Amino acid sequence: MTASQKKAWKEFASEMAWLNSSHRVLLRLACIWVARMDDPDADFGVSATQALSSILSKLGATPVDESKVAHDDGGEDDPDEKFFKRG
Repeated sequence: MTASQKKAWKEFASEMAWLNSSHRVLLRLACIWVARMDDPDADFGVSATQALSSILSKLGATPVDESKVAHDDGGEDDPDEKFFKRG
């Protein structure tokens, strides 16, 4: 991942406490799109905006979708949790 994609990953991980290893592929796609959106030289049109919006919705990252997310109840340990830790 590029530096800007990693930055997006950290921001998403800190903002979406419910993420776990099962979200990693969608999260990586979201990071790619966000990094592209933040690049002033990149073409980021309507279809890219729709793609990012769809991915964010699937991750529960929109105000409407967040209410549908099952937040972690402190159950079993996830070995990939270190990649999603806040802080």
